[in-house]
Amino acid sequence: MMVLNANTLKDARITLTLIFLNVFIFINFTFILPWEDTLLFVQINRNIIYDHEIWRLFTSMFLHVDISHIFSNMIGLLLFGASLENNPNVPKWEFLMIYFLSGLIGNLFSLLLLPLDIISLGASGAIFGLIGAVFVLVATEDRSLLLFASLYLVVFIITSLAPGINLWAHLFGLLVGMLFGYFIYMRRRRITLVY
Repeated sequence: MMVLNANTLKDARITLTLIFLNVFIFINFTFILPWEDTLLFVQINRNIIYDHEIWRLFTSMFLHVDISHIFSNMIGLLLFGASLENNPNVPKWEFLMIYFLSGLIGNLFSLLLLPLDIISLGASGAIFGLIGAVFVLVATEDRSLLLFASLYLVVFIITSLAPGINLWAHLFGLLVGMLFGYFIYMRRRRITLVY
């Protein structure tokens, strides 16, 4: 398991860029632009289905409701993003793929499973994808950490059951990340067996 320090943060450029983008967008949409502008980019299922505003599935991943929402998401992105990005078995392009596919698939399942007029926004689905991938890598690289990682995962899932939280984005983002983590593990195992 990785410990965050100045060197690991310095090497987590993609994670830091994603954090900067999220915070920059939050400041602009919260303090500068009117709420009506934010409503053009959040996930509103009715608009996606009937008005074909597909971009909302992507843009909603960069918007947050309030300071506590963005703070908790950016802490999760920092911890799990830096951990995964600095893993020597995970290429940078694959890290980005895990992040964005987890967020998009989480949003797609939210589209299928949530009511039409629900407003959904946040990077949580993407971050849960990072959590899922890190969980699988921790569980396969150092089995002594499996119990600790499992308890941590259970806590994240339980917090997803709170009112106002998009459980589906969290769960399906997590599953996508775990699937990627499994593929990374299998690829690493195959390479090890060849050598």
